[in-house]
Amino acid sequence: MREGPVARVAMVAAVEGQYSYAVPPELTEKVGVGKRVLVPFGRNRRPQPAFCVSVARETWTSTLKPLTDVIDDAPLLSGPLMELGEWIARYYCCPLGRALSAMVPEAIRRQSGFVTVRHLTLSDSAPETARQTVATSGQTAGGPAKRFTARQRAVLDTLTHTPEGLDLDDLLVRTGVSKAVIAGLLKAGHISQQTRRVPLPAPDFDRPGPEPAFDLNSDQRAAISRISALTAEGTFRAVLLFGVSGSGKTEVYIRAIRSVVAAGKQAILLVPEIALTTQLVDRLAARFERVAVIHSGLTGAKRSLTWAAIAAGEKRVIIGTRSAVFAPCPNLGLVVVDEEQEASFKNQQSPRFNTRDVAIKRAQMSSCPIILGSATPSLETWHNCERLSHFEKIILPSRVAGLPMPRVQFVDMQIEQRQRKGLHLLSQETESELAETLGAGQQAVLLLNRRGYASYLVCSRCRTPIVCPHCHVNLVFHQSTGKAACHHCSAKMVMPTRCGDPSCGGTLIRFGMGTQRVEEEVKTKFPQARVARADSDTMTKMSAYEQVIRDFGDGRLDILVGTQMVAKGLDFPRVRFVGVINADTSLMQPDFRAAERTFQLVTQVAGRAGRAESGGRVVVQSLAGLSPVIQFAANHDYASFASHELAIRKSRGFPPFSRLARIMVSHPAQSQASKHAHELVEQIRETLTRHGLPADVLGPQTAPLARLRGQYRFDFLIRAANAARLLQILERLRGEKILPLSDKHILIDVDPVSLL
Repeated sequence: MREGPVARVAMVAAVEGQYSYAVPPELTEKVGVGKRVLVPFGRNRRPQPAFCVSVARETWTSTLKPLTDVIDDAPLLSGPLMELGEWIARYYCCPLGRALSAMVPEAIRRQSGFVTVRHLTLSDSAPETARQTVATSGQTAGGPAKRFTARQRAVLDTLTHTPEGLDLDDLLVRTGVSKAVIAGLLKAGHISQQTRRVPLPAPDFDRPGPEPAFDLNSDQRAAISRISALTAEGTFRAVLLFGVSGSGKTEVYIRAIRSVVAAGKQAILLVPEIALTTQLVDRLAARFERVAVIHSGLTGAKRSLTWAAIAAGEKRVIIGTRSAVFAPCPNLGLVVVDEEQEASFKNQQSPRFNTRDVAIKRAQMSSCPIILGSATPSLETWHNCERLSHFEKIILPSRVAGLPMPRVQFVDMQIEQRQRKGLHLLSQETESELAETLGAGQQAVLLLNRRGYASYLVCSRCRTPIVCPHCHVNLVFHQSTGKAACHHCSAKMVMPTRCGDPSCGGTLIRFGMGTQRVEEEVKTKFPQARVARADSDTMTKMSAYEQVIRDFGDGRLDILVGTQMVAKGLDFPRVRFVGVINADTSLMQPDFRAAERTFQLVTQVAGRAGRAESGGRVVVQSLAGLSPVIQFAANHDYASFASHELAIRKSRGFPPFSRLARIMVSHPAQSQASKHAHELVEQIRETLTRHGLPADVLGPQTAPLARLRGQYRFDFLIRAANAARLLQILERLRGEKILPLSDKHILIDVDPVSLL
């Protein structure tokens, strides 16, 4: 039997479980929870990185291999963040090491932007020599002082009077000696040095400016009062801030964050996309000091240095996208999730967590309130406010300054096309409103949530579409490049002119529409207008999007055409008109959330209009007639939509009245994918029956995207009554190796936001 310190680690590789390693004496002081270590692992016993999960003194009789090394000087994750990582790994079916690694961006792990500092002290064998040197420093002949030069004596004298030691740069400044003198004393063993990595100053995101004058209405004041009371109590509470577009939710965020910062605490504001940080950063950086911004558009060094400043408590207000939920705040007092319903909050790589739900869990662990803000909240959040005691709803029912909601008009494009000659993407009503808007010197936004020029290419004779060879989805034609592209795997091909079937030889024709085609028609019909397009084809860099938004905000653009990135979060008082082109595009998708997404998108983009005294107009075009969803959106009636949609969800047993886990099985061979999926379903059903676990297994079936990146895909759903039951089922299936996390052909998505 042996006794000593034992470290339990979670491998960064896709390996489940924790492994124990003995801590060698020389690493005892270095190893710690939240640090990465190197451990011998696998058949070849090569050192592999792992996160240290715990260190304790234990006894053991079996062989324990020793740790190889400690990678980090300081813990990458604090105790509370380690606990959060363990919850993420368990709930979202991910190996713990991989979950912990995902919480710390690569630039932080590499310590980008850090510099190595050399710290010098008298060595253990040097004190007597140094004292003799100091005592005899004035002697010119005889005695021990002959062993040292004047410069060496200066160094030893300074370190004698500074027993805690000095950094190299400070020592050089104080003594005026060269590095060669230091090197000689180090070589002789009279002084010793330790190195450490320290961050350079963090980037400054503050932009001081005059405090704008806002007259808060009674609803805003009541919301701020309630949230301030919760932050002062220091208790967990989830608050849905439900306000129509333009109701002043951002100002409520700012006042709530200000009360937290005044109490000496930190606040995190999460936004779903990088694009939305542009205006928010401009606003908050002018209203606060010590602001930090975290998103993938930052360089590695900026992100790493910002992360270090947050951990040191130097930054008080943190704004960012998904990864900002893991910001290492030592004194967190408030979390805000803006546009909480957004699907982009869902991480699409393992661990497949929903940032909003992780933020709620983190607020609970930190005993602080969380604000979930939206004009079109997710049905899960809306339903939680009705049934859970720790959720509450605060309503902002009207726009600030009493501004009216924009008038919304619906246009059935099928009727319009029968009345007009030629092919027109813009309705007569849209063209009329654009002309009036431009004549009044105002601005317009046109939304079509599909980029490209033509959404599919088809042979005029045999009607065979041109599909991606890797994904079997329609290729989209892009006029600007002259190429057809796949929006799933990014494959591109030169636009063919003839059918690929030699026996046919028909010419290809373009069907459907995209933002490029809308932009082309706008420029043709309104040649005097200054038009810009904002989609992922044109906004390849963060700076490009920021420039377009600033140009639009400063009045250098008249019409902004774009996808959903122009639909939410932006506030431009001069926007008088908003046009929604083909509003029912997302309504046709085979997904139980299609109606919810359509309502949210139409309502959000309509809210960009009429944010000034001049009022606003919205025209919603549809090719499928006036559906109830479009009608609710046109009336700005979220409550009626929620009641209507929740009744449908309840009758069909879909969230929020159940919890889902989507299991995707993929394989290069279609027969293998199908066989594996059917075998899995049978094993799962048998296991559920054997253990008496009530749940439904729906499927398997061919996935809506049947082939993606060369892999054939089949999927099925496990449906349970609640989160606790679903977690119990998944842990049972993992424990019995039915759903092993190491199987690269199986993907587990807990609480999926899309079934496509």
